[in-house]
Amino acid sequence: MTTPASAGPLAMTAGGPGGPNWPHEDEPPIRPDWRERFALGADLALIGIGVTVAALPLLTLPAALAAGSTAVRHRYHTGSLPEFRPLLRQFRRTLLPGVPVVLVAALLLLDLIALSRGWVPGGAPMLALTGAVVTWLAGVATLTLVAGGRDPSQPWRTAAGWAWGLAVSRPWSAVAPALAGVLAFFLGLSVPATIPLVIGFHLFAAHVISDRLAPPE
Repeated sequence: MTTPASAGPLAMTAGGPGGPNWPHEDEPPIRPDWRERFALGADLALIGIGVTVAALPLLTLPAALAAGSTAVRHRYHTGSLPEFRPLLRQFRRTLLPGVPVVLVAALLLLDLIALSRGWVPGGAPMLALTGAVVTWLAGVATLTLVAGGRDPSQPWRTAAGWAWGLAVSRPWSAVAPALAGVLAFFLGLSVPATIPLVIGFHLFAAHVISDRLAPPE
């Protein structure tokens, strides 16, 4: 007859509490409290203000967004803001390559305005088609910023090539951040004072969405 004392070690070995067959429960993830969330929001707002100031000449907008994307990526993964000098070097390096992007974006915006006001033929169908194309291209541009934020050392052409290939093979990976950008655009138009905040939070949303739909290799 087995006594409780002799059955104890056997029970532990056979899968009792602490035994090898005992199911292991993962520890619950540590969720950030309100202070960490507030600090993140404040840092994103600070990044957005910096991007807004750097983009005031308009031709510097792509370079400012590229540096802002890198800053957001660094804050997103390390929990702290990056140093200023690497961001300034990236801004200078991407300044001239970003000028054609501003010109193309301006032409597309003028095309949408002309179609919406009836200055050119095409009507509502042409306006809808052009709007869809512009939205998709905005998604490609957003993915380019994300790629530049992930690896600031790569040139524009490499980042844009990756973004284009991904948008062609998986269109939703470009459409999703583009729709977030459309929402941010109209929010900024309705309340212009929130533009710096919208920029920082939109860059953060672009990285979060892209990490889910197109995670880094």
